Amino acid sequence: MRRMLGGARRGNGGGDGKQAKSASRAVRSRVRAMPLVLLASLFLAGGLGLSVPGAARPVAYAASPPRVALTFDDGYGLDHRLLEFLSSQGIRASAFLIGSWAQRNPSLVQEMNALGWDVCNHTWSHSFLTRVPDEQIVSELNACQAVIGSLTGQHWPLFRPPGGFIDDRVRAVAAAAGYTPVMWDLDSGDSRGVEYSVPERVSFMVNASRDGSILLFHFGGKHTYELVTGVVQGLRQRGFCFVTVTELYGLKNLVRGGDSGPGQAAPSREFIFAEGCTSEGFAERILVFNPHSEAVRLRADLHSGGEVRSVECEVPPLRRITIDVNRELPGRGEVAAVLLADGEVVAERTVLFNRGAGLTGGFTATGISCPSRIHYFPEGTALEGFEEYLALFNPGPMDARAELELVADGASRSESVEVPARRRVTVGLKGLAPQPEYSLVVRSDNPLAAERSRYFTFQNLVTGGSVSGGEAQPRPEWFFADGTTRGGFQAFLSVYNPCTETTWVSVSLKGGGEEAAEERFLLPAGARRSLSLNPLLPPDTDYTLRVRSLLPIIAERSFYFRKGNIVGGSGTQGTREPAESWYFAEGSTDGGFSESLVLWNPWKVEEEAEVRFYTGDGMVERSYLLPEEGKLVVDVAAEAGRCPELSVEVRSSPGVVAERLLYFEADLRR
Repeated sequence: MRRMLGGARRGNGGGDGKQAKSASRAVRSRVRAMPLVLLASLFLAGGLGLSVPGAARPVAYAASPPRVALTFDDGYGLDHRLLEFLSSQGIRASAFLIGSWAQRNPSLVQEMNALGWDVCNHTWSHSFLTRVPDEQIVSELNACQAVIGSLTGQHWPLFRPPGGFIDDRVRAVAAAAGYTPVMWDLDSGDSRGVEYSVPERVSFMVNASRDGSILLFHFGGKHTYELVTGVVQGLRQRGFCFVTVTELYGLKNLVRGGDSGPGQAAPSREFIFAEGCTSEGFAERILVFNPHSEAVRLRADLHSGGEVRSVECEVPPLRRITIDVNRELPGRGEVAAVLLADGEVVAERTVLFNRGAGLTGGFTATGISCPSRIHYFPEGTALEGFEEYLALFNPGPMDARAELELVADGASRSESVEVPARRRVTVGLKGLAPQPEYSLVVRSDNPLAAERSRYFTFQNLVTGGSVSGGEAQPRPEWFFADGTTRGGFQAFLSVYNPCTETTWVSVSLKGGGEEAAEERFLLPAGARRSLSLNPLLPPDTDYTLRVRSLLPIIAERSFYFRKGNIVGGSGTQGTREPAESWYFAEGSTDGGFSESLVLWNPWKVEEEAEVRFYTGDGMVERSYLLPEEGKLVVDVAAEAGRCPELSVEVRSSPGVVAERLLYFEADLRR
């Protein structure tokens, strides 16, 4: 018998079913006389976490978003609105299904699996396991597991005992058969009549949830839909993210995040990636796309310390290949890559990471085709919750000396770094920053490749990571196609003046209608300024951003977001000018990935853009008419279908600004 709203995660001790019922009745009789606030304090002092052998729950970071798992039992009377609502919110839950029901409803089971839910064991016939002999316990669990495995391919070693009835004997028998029980912290009370109203139960569950809480519902329960929608809304307001039980216990390693930025205006024969990591919790891949009609031979030199691992391959015409850096050079904290091809290709690197307790994310960057003796990074922060690193790679045969200058309002700090030939050096920037916000200038006596990586917990709620390459050429104008003031999105612009004279700067934002805003200011020589962009336009406005200056400057945009169940952020330098062609090697619209293409026509005449989506099965070509000074957001999945690997080519004359948006929930282990 489940306790109303209370934690039952450790089971009912060593008693049998009759003792469990008696104890539950005694608890409920005392509960009725207690106010709800007192109930919360009692239940929060109750059960802690259940440990899954070999998959202990990660230790929570103090500043990471709290996690909660929604679980649903049985299957009988399934309210399909639950699947529809949670799917619309980007939430994956955990189902504990009765095997006999699953066998009779294979399409519903497969639908849950397709939505990314955990599909777990609730025994074959919902028998109370404390009342049946050992051999029947094993039979109930094995029969259910066989059906779930045959329908979904999922074989999680987890089960939920019907009614919450469990004792030491059941645990021992289940463990010997390879199963671990999963209980709950908070019971919605939807499986029986209770005196508390739906709003009271929603309020209690929202306020009583803590990081790692497991919430119990039933597919065919009373008022389950109203309870779930209310709980999701309330927990979102408290900053919770939603995970599955297998994620909570480390059996599944999903990472969530997003990335935004421009592509490459032209292919190249050489690319350098200064940043990279294949340590535990990191997955690095290099994507190479061949936009030509003939195959290209490619060699990738992967550098870590003094070791070099060379990978040679062929990139077929109009196709993309993936180099799995983890497989080629596993377990390395620092990896740099140099790509050399006998024909022009497009290359990007993606890193996904999980640092534990919800600190997940990923970043994508185009390769550096030309090392430089100077690199500018306008955006930099040493605020609480942020970690920033500078990766410097020296591709030449001679050692290099780099001077790092961190510039803030009225203060600066310099640091010298030696970068040996064909080696990478990583510098932690937080301890060097003269103030919480700064710009970074890197000068070296030999050409280097430079990238700045950032891991963050923004406002104690949004976690993620981003990477940005250094900009070598200041310009009087910068373009950013993507921007929004929609709920959950916050954007910032940082500009740096490398010149020896003061300059006027104009920051112009233009929405799709009459919405427009302009910020003008003087930027002194060697100074920086950051702007919060959201206050400049009304809420729910999508906009383009244009930065102009009398003298050459550098501009960088950063943004942080909560989109459904996905949180993250990105930082990128602006586009120097509209281009007649753009290439994006990385892309996916399958397996938890969502991709959009943002096309901006900055000219005062209509313009046509031709877009080619290259999939594993061929090419899809589309044409779009862009209004004067207008932009278009293309849903890539709607145009190209569901593709696990996808590259994009954009062509237009006299030129457009193109950016790609990626949001993802990806399994780090795949």
